[in-house]
Amino acid sequence: MTLVEEVADRALAAAAGAGPAVLAAAARQVLDTTGCAASGATHPLAGRWVPLLGGASGGAAAVGAPGAWPVETAVEIDATLAHVDEFDPLHGPAGVAPGAVVVPAAWHVGAVLGCDGRHVLRAVVAGYEAVAEAALRYGGPALYATGWWPTALFGALGSAAATAVLLDLDRAATATALAVAAAPLGGLLGAGELGDAHYLLCGRAAAHGVRAARGAAAGLTGSASILDGPAAAALGRPPEAPTPAGTAHLAATSLKSWPCARPLHTALAALAELAEAGVVPDPGDRVRIGLPTAALRFVTADPAPRGPVEAAASAAVAVAGALAGRARDPGWYRAPGPSADVELVADPGLDREFPRRWGAVVTVAGSTRRVLVAPGDPDRPLDDDAVRAKAAGLLGTHPADGRIAAVLDLAAAPRAAPVLDGLVAAVRGAADPDRRPGLPRGTLVRDNVQPKPLPGEEERWHAGGQPGGRAPR
Repeated sequence: MTLVEEVADRALAAAAGAGPAVLAAAARQVLDTTGCAASGATHPLAGRWVPLLGGASGGAAAVGAPGAWPVETAVEIDATLAHVDEFDPLHGPAGVAPGAVVVPAAWHVGAVLGCDGRHVLRAVVAGYEAVAEAALRYGGPALYATGWWPTALFGALGSAAATAVLLDLDRAATATALAVAAAPLGGLLGAGELGDAHYLLCGRAAAHGVRAARGAAAGLTGSASILDGPAAAALGRPPEAPTPAGTAHLAATSLKSWPCARPLHTALAALAELAEAGVVPDPGDRVRIGLPTAALRFVTADPAPRGPVEAAASAAVAVAGALAGRARDPGWYRAPGPSADVELVADPGLDREFPRRWGAVVTVAGSTRRVLVAPGDPDRPLDDDAVRAKAAGLLGTHPADGRIAAVLDLAAAPRAAPVLDGLVAAVRGAADPDRRPGLPRGTLVRDNVQPKPLPGEEERWHAGGQPGGRAPR
């Protein structure tokens, strides 16, 4: 059996075997990713890039841009904008951002086909399974060392698998869809600076996967062995053995608590724990952050990043945001204030945990804190209040908004399209910041996640625009 066929089998089995708990987890992934796309619509990249796609003319309502678009273009828009703030879900062991490449495909294709909510969620489970399994077979984050970005490499397989489930393709046609999706395999990780091109790869992969599955349904063919010999030669390593079956890869996917590069999350968590113990950097103090060696490939300590893309990867910007009480605010990384003095070093002890755990060791004024699991990781999941609050802040609505509840209850929806339409309406209604007292869209309300924010964050992060309030239960 070829690797394409193995991945197809895994994806279809995960979708078919998804019980209530997995479907509920998939709904949380859908809500989180859609909120990220809504926030991404206000990112500077969106204003430069979306107009290049031409006028909206089609039948799919993208979350990230007004108008009706061809379905693949809507997928490309929302996939790109979901990832642009680095706030979307991440499968750490595989080193992929499955939400960005899978959720828009499942949403838009499912809506166009008139699928029910359960069908869409099963498609999400299949897509996560395909992109994560393919990346894991080739080493996941180990690919960073040779300049490859796993999300760009294998993202199209995720959207192709999701689309195949929605099209009710059989095993052979699903494998063909993945083979067609894998044909233009590529996606280099930028050196020195990522630039906008890094994020465009997400949208390109997601849109291509949809086309690949539709092509397979129309009778197009592809090489079933493309992920075996050809991919091994291109990537410089053979595929590894299959991962243990039984638990869907979606269950190992994190929901992020900060809109910045993932290796910085455990550093921010460690910094917050030190602050709770009374250890806070004074102006001019250096913060020393130890990270896994591989993680240093795509984060920096740049005190003056060129733009938002580089700011999201800068530990100096993230630490300064924490000290200013804005580390959870996407707007901070788009226009950061003065940076903190940060030193990044490789920590061999963390290498032994990576990539299962993306840990950090932070030293401030002689005190050190080691954190292996960040809030939002599978071993430290966000509670429902936190998930709702994060989505509400990104969508520009209130955690108690019924449209958020409808997404979380998507498995019971007889049609998925009206649920998506509800979120699009929420985004359009939030375009005017005066509509909602409190924080503008694109600014995260406090998510009630431990560890607590650094001094100064407590008053800033509040639910529903009410200072000091909690998200309604």
